[in-house]
Amino acid sequence: MKKLLLTLVLLALAATALPAFDNTAFQLGLWSPKLQLVPPEITISGLKLNLPYGSNCQITGLDLGLVSITREQGAELEARVAALQVNLFNSNSGSFSGLQAGLVNLSDTSCGIVLGAVNSTNGKASGIHCGLVNTSLEFRGLEVGLVNYTEFLEGIQIGLINIATKSTIPFLPIVNVCF
Repeated sequence: MKKLLLTLVLLALAATALPAFDNTAFQLGLWSPKLQLVPPEITISGLKLNLPYGSNCQITGLDLGLVSITREQGAELEARVAALQVNLFNSNSGSFSGLQAGLVNLSDTSCGIVLGAVNSTNGKASGIHCGLVNTSLEFRGLEVGLVNYTEFLEGIQIGLINIATKSTIPFLPIVNVCF
């Protein structure tokens, strides 16, 4: 128990010393921005724990917990996540790449594998999206869900309702293919 406490204290001290370098390997977010080890503008390159809620501008590595929010911090820091992101709720106001799993996954752009009940990308999405509802402006890859919606499709949609509004056939049940 003493070793665990000592380890946690050393991690907390290291995390408070590292913000001077604008990058840290560990983030523990209890409630952003006031109750987390480092401020949201610090880049996380390693492990980010959201217990229950953490927010940072840029994350690379492993992002775990309940709620993870990634937002831009001024003009010089665009929101970017390149990680294995597993939370109940994931919201990325910038780009996401990697593997994302949660009940709700939101991002401006995404590239990789996204698994959840609701997966929504405001812009371009590529890769594999599996969920009950998948939405995007432009999708390239494979979508599997009950409802799949995109304006521009280059790939395959498999689901009960498949909508690609700007394609030759904008609606097809079961399978929609557009290349």
